[in-house]
Amino acid sequence: MLRRNFLKSAGCTLVLPALETFGQEAKDDDSVKANRLFCMNIGNGMCSDNFPTSTGNDYQSTSTFKPLEKLKKHFTLCTNLRNYGNHFDTMYAFAEYADHGSPELIRDSVDEIAASHLGDDTRIRNLVVEQRNSVGISWKGGLAISPVTNSQVLFQKIFGQVDNEKRAELLALKKSMLDATRKEAKRLSNKVSKEDRDKLDEYFSSLRESEKSIQRSERWLSKKHVEVPFPENVKFDTQGSTEYLQKILADKIFNERSTYLDLLFLAYKYDITRVTNVYGEWNWTGHHTDSHLVQTEEGYVKTLEADQAYMMQTARFLGKLQSTKTKSGASLLDQTVCLITSSLSISKEEGPHGYKNNPVIVAGGGFDHNKHIKFNGTDNRNNIYLAALQHLGCEIDSFATSSASANL
Repeated sequence: MLRRNFLKSAGCTLVLPALETFGQEAKDDDSVKANRLFCMNIGNGMCSDNFPTSTGNDYQSTSTFKPLEKLKKHFTLCTNLRNYGNHFDTMYAFAEYADHGSPELIRDSVDEIAASHLGDDTRIRNLVVEQRNSVGISWKGGLAISPVTNSQVLFQKIFGQVDNEKRAELLALKKSMLDATRKEAKRLSNKVSKEDRDKLDEYFSSLRESEKSIQRSERWLSKKHVEVPFPENVKFDTQGSTEYLQKILADKIFNERSTYLDLLFLAYKYDITRVTNVYGEWNWTGHHTDSHLVQTEEGYVKTLEADQAYMMQTARFLGKLQSTKTKSGASLLDQTVCLITSSLSISKEEGPHGYKNNPVIVAGGGFDHNKHIKFNGTDNRNNIYLAALQHLGCEIDSFATSSASANL
């Protein structure tokens, strides 16, 4: 029987996990195809005045993207994309179902859709991380997923030691409770109204998610524990940098975000998760305040330098993925679709909280890269996300407000 088996019940279709009953095992990490997703939102925005104006493979980059120059053949820069958001709700970058004044319309975010397809093969199906000042960067079924908000907690979640015997006992208890709950729910389904049966269908769906979680945990118990040191003191080459850029690169909050990215890289490397979503703090070293001064020369220059710092972080993360080989011989970057965006456009025209000309950097994943695509200004980021999800094998025809799958 094939890996993808479908269970059809009460009008819904679910993808079953690999079951030992049918002689199946979880997919090994030996495919050359993309099988990971990385999402990152730069919360305070980027200065669109310094985006490239030329397009195609021969586009001329700018100082903003200079830190990514050595990786140019591994990413596509997409610009002039519309943002549905507003000043206070920039965290919805990967869940834009409508204007951000209507979060009740949100269903599943980009990372959760990918996790439903990829997440059953690792211990952690989706790793959601943010520093502070945001609510709801990742969504499932219209509900916000609680993120990890501390680097030490993140490290423990990924690599923390566990008592396998006690863990096995707890899993057995969970399984017993789950079986009893499912049996009772099935008994009730023949005695309730149609409306209540619909509610029970939703409940069965949640039970199936719990069952998948138990299966992932059981597989993990038999794996050898990986011991890694906690990544600290992330340092960047500051030679030739301005005083302000050096101040950013030494900032405690900025470096905490770098630590997050180092930990997420390790989670990918050791195949602990294949889906992550990270949202960064936006007010280190007064960046938010400086962005309000973008229409002055000093504010403009500082905003560009802040963008360079973000791109230095991005280049460091992507470089680690690129230099790590998988069993197939491909790089970890080749197997990871990376989506890096900013939810606000900072410009002299719109000021610090604009909605025009939002970027998405699409890196890795086996796409044909080394180009700049300038969209028409009315297309939104969901077209990019739809193409990325389809590239990962998600069988969907649309995502949120997408109008078409972008040609990447």
